[in-house]
Amino acid sequence: MSKVVFCIGSIALVLLSIACGAVDELKESSWEKERCDTIQRLESFSVLDLVLPFSQADTLKETLTSVPQIYVTTIKNGQIQPWKALTAPSFHGKPYELKLPQSSFTVDTLSTLDLSYLWSLADRYDYPYLRYESILKSVRDSFLVKREAMMQAYLRQFPQYQLRVQSDLRGSGKQKRHLTMGKSVSPLSQHQFGLASDIAILSRGRQLQNINHYKTFLGQIGREYSLTWGGNFLGFVDPNHIQFFANSAELLTNIPPLRFEYEAYGRYFKNRVQAMTAVGKAAKVEDTKALLAALHQLHKGQACVCDTLAERPTSLFIRNLALEAAKIGYQSGRDILIIGDLDQHTTSLIHPTGVQKTFRLGVWQ
Repeated sequence: MSKVVFCIGSIALVLLSIACGAVDELKESSWEKERCDTIQRLESFSVLDLVLPFSQADTLKETLTSVPQIYVTTIKNGQIQPWKALTAPSFHGKPYELKLPQSSFTVDTLSTLDLSYLWSLADRYDYPYLRYESILKSVRDSFLVKREAMMQAYLRQFPQYQLRVQSDLRGSGKQKRHLTMGKSVSPLSQHQFGLASDIAILSRGRQLQNINHYKTFLGQIGREYSLTWGGNFLGFVDPNHIQFFANSAELLTNIPPLRFEYEAYGRYFKNRVQAMTAVGKAAKVEDTKALLAALHQLHKGQACVCDTLAERPTSLFIRNLALEAAKIGYQSGRDILIIGDLDQHTTSLIHPTGVQKTFRLGVWQ
C-alpha cells in the first residue's frame, strides 16, 4: 500500500512540476500572445494614453515654428471635461501648467510626468534624461557615486594606468547613428537616461584594447558596486561599457514611467526577436524578450493603437472643439490640441500646421 501511495505521490509531483513549467512558459511568452482588443473600453484615459499614439515616431514637432501651448481635454457621456493647458519658456525649457479661466473650479492638476508626456509633442530635448530628470536624478546620482568608487578602486590596484570617461549622457540622435552604423542593436540605451558610461583604460595616453583589462575593471570591480558590464552582454558585446541596471527590463521594472520611451519601438523589438530566432540565435535576444515581457506587464489593460485600421477621420465634433478652446486662449496657428473621446474610444490631435489625426484605441490583452 505504501508503494502505491508513493507512486501516486510521485506522479502528482511530476504533474505539478509540468503544470508549473507550463505556467512559467506562459509567463515568459505572454508578450507573444498579446493583442490590442478594440472591443474593450476604458473608463478613463490617462495623459499617456492620449499622447503615446502621436509621440516618438511622429516628426510633427520639427515643423513647429514657435513655442506652442498644448491644450488637452476628454469627452465622456457627451460632456466636455475641463480643459488643461501647458507651455514652456522654450522648446528646450521645462513645461509648466497654465492657469485657465476655469482653473479655480477644478482641483485636478497635471503631474510632472503628465507635463513631460504632453510636452514631448513639442520639446527639442536631445537627451531623454532631461524629460525625466525629476525621477531620474537620484538614480543617476547613485550611478555616478558607484562609477567614481569603482574607478578609484581600480586605480588603487593599477596605478600605472589612467581612466577616461568617453561617453556618459547620450542623445537620441547619436543613439540612432550608433544603431545605423551597427554600434548598437537597440534604439534606446541607458546612456540616454544618464545611467551608463563608456570608460577607457589608458597606458601612456593610448587606450588599451585587450578585453581582459576591462573584465578586471568593469566586470570584476564593477560587480562589487552592483554595476553591469557590457562585456557580458549576449547580443552585443561592449567591453568598455558599464550601466546601472542589468538590462532594459530591470530599468522598466524599477522606473515604469520610462515605458513611454520604449512603446514606440515595440514592433522593432518584436521583429528583432523573430529575426534572430529564425536564424537560430534566440539566445542572443534573451534581454530583448525580457524587455518585451516587462512592457507587456506594464501596458496590459492600458490603451493601445492597433496596427490596422487604427487611424480614423477626425470628426466634425472634434474639429469644432477648437472653437471652444479658442475661448480660453487657444490659437490655431500656434497651439496643439489633444482630445480624448471616451464615447468613441479615440484620441485626436489638431496641430498648428493643419494636420489632424485621430486614432481608435483598444485595450492591451
